Amino acid sequence: MQDILFGQDVRVRRNLRNMRFLYLAVVVGALFLGVVMVFIWCRMKVVNIGYEISKASVEKKALMDKNSRLRIELGKLKSPERIERVARAELGLIYPASERIVTVR
Repeated sequence: MQDILFGQDVRVRRNLRNMRFLYLAVVVGALFLGVVMVFIWCRMKVVNIGYEISKASVEKKALMDKNSRLRIELGKLKSPERIERVARAELGLIYPASERIVTVR
């Protein structure tokens, strides 16, 4: 009977009082849980950064539109016709008479 079992791979029953397997299982489980937590944290960071990029691009578009409107308004405010109209109506300025003009050499 001994010869029959000699060539076979028979495992020995694990001693339930040996806690080494339990400690190893706890450590492996804790490492797995840690890796999962780091992965979830990274994914949350990526999603939050995506939201920030989206918000910044919307803000950029709004600022570019405002810049365009301000440039148009600046062009209107700097127009010679408007400046002349404001000078005459609000400030009471007039063109000088030809005898009041002095040329400087």
